[in-house]
This record gives sequence, C-alpha cells and structure tokens, in this order.
Amino acid sequence: QNGGFKLEDGARTDKYIEQRARLQYIAKASDDLKLITHFELDSRFGGSTGGKYQTSDAGALDADQVTLETKNVYLDFKIPSTPIRATVGLQPFNDAFGGLYGNFDATGAVFKGNFGALTATYGYFTVNNTGTTAPMTGSNDGAQDLNVLDAKFAINKDITVGASYYMLLDKVGEATVTNNTVGLNATAKVGPATIMANYGLQFGKQNTPGTSALTGSNGPVLGATGTTAMAASVAAKIAVGPGKINVAALYLSGDNNDANDPHSKAWKSIGTNVNYFTPANMWLLTRNVATINTSTSIIGIDLTNGSKGLLGAFAGYEGAAGKVFYNGNIGYAKAAMKRNANSSSIGTELNATVGYKIYSNLSAQVTAAYLILGDGYGKENAVLLDGTTQLKSYDNPYMGAIALNYAF
Repeated sequence: QNGGFKLEDGARTDKYIEQRARLQYIAKASDDLKLITHFELDSRFGGSTGGKYQTSDAGALDADQVTLETKNVYLDFKIPSTPIRATVGLQPFNDAFGGLYGNFDATGAVFKGNFGALTATYGYFTVNNTGTTAPMTGSNDGAQDLNVLDAKFAINKDITVGASYYMLLDKVGEATVTNNTVGLNATAKVGPATIMANYGLQFGKQNTPGTSALTGSNGPVLGATGTTAMAASVAAKIAVGPGKINVAALYLSGDNNDANDPHSKAWKSIGTNVNYFTPANMWLLTRNVATINTSTSIIGIDLTNGSKGLLGAFAGYEGAAGKVFYNGNIGYAKAAMKRNANSSSIGTELNATVGYKIYSNLSAQVTAAYLILGDGYGKENAVLLDGTTQLKSYDNPYMGAIALNYAF
C-alpha cells in the first residue's frame, strides 16, 4: 500500500493488479500559443477506495464509476517581443534538486527565459489552500505559497551549472512559517559518462509559538523555532559495452527527535508522494518511478523517511539486444539518524528486469526484487527503526511484477 508495506515474521505473499491510462489533448493555435490538457484514469482489478483511489475506481464488478482525474490544464505561450515563455494553470513542475524536494503537478505560473547561455526561471505556486494539516501540504489557517527561482548556465556544450532558491511561505493560524531552500546543481559529460550532481540547504523559522509543518510533532515548541537541513545527490551513466553502468548516491539529513530541542534538522520535501530519486532504480528500498498507485518500498512514499533522513548508494547495468531490454541493480540504504534504534541499517536490495518489445510502441516486462533487511528492521531482540522491540526477525521481503506498457 502507499506508505510502504507491512513487515512481520512469517508474512504471507499477496497480489494486486492495477492499470493506468494517461490521455493528453493539446489545443494548438500556433507554436507560440497552446492549451495543454492531461487526464488520468486509474483502476485496481476488483475495485478499491481510499488513498490514491478516491470514492471509486471502476475496477469493481460492473465497473461504471467516475474515475477521470484532471492532471494538467494550462496555457503555454510566448510573451510577444521577449525571450520569455509562460505556462499558467495546473501544470507539472520538476525541481532542480534531482527530485529530492519535489516533482509535482500544481496550480501556478512559470516564466522561463533564454538569454544566450543563461536560462532563468521564476515560478509561483499556491500549493495548498484547503485547511488540511498534513505536513508540508497544508495548514489549519491560510495558504501555502511556493516561490521558485532557478538559473542554469551552459559553460560549454558538455557542462551546465545551476543555482536555485525556493521559498515556501506557510500561514499556520497566527504563526508564519518560512522554509527556504537554496541549492547548486551541475551536469557534465566526461568521455563516456554523463554526471549529475545536486546540493541543497534548508533554513527557516516560525515567528510565533505553535506546531507547524516545519517542526512537526517532535516535542514542544519553545518560542521561535526553525529548521536547518541539507540534501545531496550524485548520479552517473557510463557507456560500457552494449549498455550503460548506472551509479548513484543520495543523502538527506535527519532529525534526532530531541523533545528539548525544537530545532529541526530533517530535510523537508514539498509534500509526500511527490519526491523521487529515479537514478536509484529500486523497488523495495525506495519507490520506483514505474509504480502506478501502489508503492512497494519499505521507506514508503516520502524519501525523508519519517524525518529520520536517508543515506543510500546504488549501482546497476542496463542494455538492449534487438527487441529485448534488461537491467539489473543493487542498492543499500540506511537512516541518516537512527534515534533510539540499535541500528540505522534499512537493507540491501537486488533487482532485475527483462522486457520485450512486442510492437514498436508496446512492450512487456517482468521484474523481480529481493530485499535483505538490515539490522534496523530485521535483527532479533532489537529496538527497530519503527520504534518497536523485535523478539523475532522479520522475513526478507520480495516481489515479482509483470507489466504491459503502451505509448501512443
């Protein structure tokens, strides 16, 4: 289920089947003006409600349910006599931190200009105005506004560097919470390798006492509170033989959960279910980008790992031979802050995928993954990362998946 899976001694296997269709319609007046719409239809065989599936999903007996989701509706146009292009409305946005802050769909306006080797972007989003209380996705009173500044400079055809500043302003009752995220990024092609690196630093404060999305529920709020956190990632693809070697690593700082220290040191994403680290190529340690609505990762749908932070290293190889494509990966992850647990180790995953292109736009693939639990989850007679005292070790989880993918 979303949020990870249940670990237990002697756990039984389970199965589910899901489907997703995404349909896009573009009303194009010219190259300088178009309306982009994007819709999604999700179902689980047998039907399901709750979570990502709203009131019904049309997968139950006799179907006939309302399942059409609006993913994007926005205008895309060039501002006359300027080098600036604007997108206004419900639109996709990808962060400049390799997905560690958030790749999401949201309502807002983005202005992007190309000035020779420099590309500059300003974006404004209202990411919540519903009065909900989920961390980083809402507040009891008022709205959350996100301002984004990104700049990229192409030093030459092989090297690009960038800098970013994101400000999230959150009105929480009578308090105001400000979360600032600044960062640097770079992409370089060196011989047979393409390397991407990102670094982010967060700081912010709450100007009046009270519980907020930035401090969470980690003890009492004593006067002015704040956050100082960091994140970093690096990923590389290296052409070797008929395919490519993939290597990647990431670090998200975690909080010590000290009730006497209201200052948070945990990296904050813009919200759950919107942050990915695609280069990991994991299925059971972290969420794979190929999942539809159900996540099978032990960390769940938020890389921040319940504010404990995350440290991971991953490697793999991918390639193709005729109509057959394949990849295999290994990865290790641990909590950046183990808190009161005896160990911070989450585990080591091994996975492999083999696929076949039935037609040019239809492919079938099978995936197998196995997770060797670390002592933070699988050790006998230990205090585990989820806070429980384990008298028996958990079974190592595994999964198998079959997928059909049609692109048109």
